[in-house]
Amino acid sequence: MLPSFYIENFRIFDTLLINRLSRVNLIVGRNNAGKSAFLEAVLLYVSNASLEVICDLIKSRQENHDSDFQNNPNLLSLNPVRHFFKGHKIPDLTEPGFTLAIREKKASLNIRTAAFIVEESVDKRIRRKLDREELESFNLDYFDPDIEIFVVSEQEDTTQLLFSQNRDFRDAYREARFRLGNQRPQNKYGIIQFVSTQGLTDTKAAQLWDAINLKDLEKDVIDSLKLVEKTIVGLAFVEGDRSRDRVPVVKLDNQEERIPLKSLGDGVTRVFHIILSLVNAKDGVLLIDEFENGLHWAVQQSVWEIVFQLAETLNVQVFCTTHSRDCIDGFGNVWKKYPQYGAFFRLFARNETVLAQEYDIETLSDSLETDVDVR
Repeated sequence: MLPSFYIENFRIFDTLLINRLSRVNLIVGRNNAGKSAFLEAVLLYVSNASLEVICDLIKSRQENHDSDFQNNPNLLSLNPVRHFFKGHKIPDLTEPGFTLAIREKKASLNIRTAAFIVEESVDKRIRRKLDREELESFNLDYFDPDIEIFVVSEQEDTTQLLFSQNRDFRDAYREARFRLGNQRPQNKYGIIQFVSTQGLTDTKAAQLWDAINLKDLEKDVIDSLKLVEKTIVGLAFVEGDRSRDRVPVVKLDNQEERIPLKSLGDGVTRVFHIILSLVNAKDGVLLIDEFENGLHWAVQQSVWEIVFQLAETLNVQVFCTTHSRDCIDGFGNVWKKYPQYGAFFRLFARNETVLAQEYDIETLSDSLETDVDVR
């Protein structure tokens, strides 16, 4: 698990340090306070800046739909990855990029630009990174076919080439999607699952359901659906309008006909996506943007109860955002029952700088009881 988290020069953040993270973490804040950006930073870090994750995040924010970029797709300065950097600008070779770490500079992941020179010998051709002294001796304002500039990720002694001045982002995205399929990356932080504000696609949900079908975890998902619709006794995916489509249907104990899951409302679908993703993130990480979407206030505490219990049982670290006071109330009540498993903090802007206020159970309870704004 991540015990803490440090961000520098990423999106709207200058520097941000969260001193204490736990099993289940809730992030709150007003609009444009950086909640979704914080989730993205965690996702990039735990995936070791996977090219697949980078491309998905860019597509999800529609940051690749830029007229200048479309007309000049091979110009590195217009690559959509620039939006990850503070100021929406890819740094020069002598400038720092952005840093994500457990604590300041500890186990850090750095994304920046680097120059490489192609060197050939009789039996091999290698690409070698230029050091600072070599950079000073080269005039990089002039085209040199043997030198190429990349956006790279660096962690410990490993350098990963992400985007080059001669590589179209669209080609990189197609290659990433081909490698990824519908899988989430797995590394030292385990399987990573992400539930967006819109939830999962039917294709993704079907894939996750297949992974637990006829296993004990299937019961955990069905039991969670009963929080919203008590008569659900079973779930399956069936062929949709097109042969490639599969849609979720449920069996109710008082109905002979199978019912489309989505016909039961947004709440049951949201619970399905959250718990299905959670049980598929065993020994890994789950990120949920706007936890409360579609959930009636009356069921939110019960959903939090399941999340806390399964996260501990399955060894999953969970990160969630919310705008909802009811969601915060439900989280706080469950946190009191499992004090060692929760963490809560608020992001807020002061003088155009994003800061974090961390709460313990007592300070959160006091704030809620006195109606202090924690959102």
